[in-house]
Amino acid sequence: MSEEVYPINIWINEERFEKVRVAGLAELTKDVLAGLKVIQVPASVAEKDALLSKFPKAKCDTATTKTIELLPREVKDQLLDLALEQRNVNVAGLFLEKLEAKK
Repeated sequence: MSEEVYPINIWINEERFEKVRVAGLAELTKDVLAGLKVIQVPASVAEKDALLSKFPKAKCDTATTKTIELLPREVKDQLLDLALEQRNVNVAGLFLEKLEAKK
């Protein structure tokens, strides 16, 4: 059985989409409504728990979407920057490592 994944939705506007396209991640975006797109950064159970403990206002919608919601905008911006830099959306662990290193 595979481990449960909790996606973090990051909204992608036209400006961001160009950066996502250049990084080769455009195929990972999802159209959600009226031309708006999201890219999802997956988080493992441990990563979800770490994010929720570090950002108390964030929550996980366990009932329906299983997404991590209400993370501060700067956190989502940093996650997107890491994904673009790494050319990969599996950056939640890397983000948490960098957060720990700043302490």
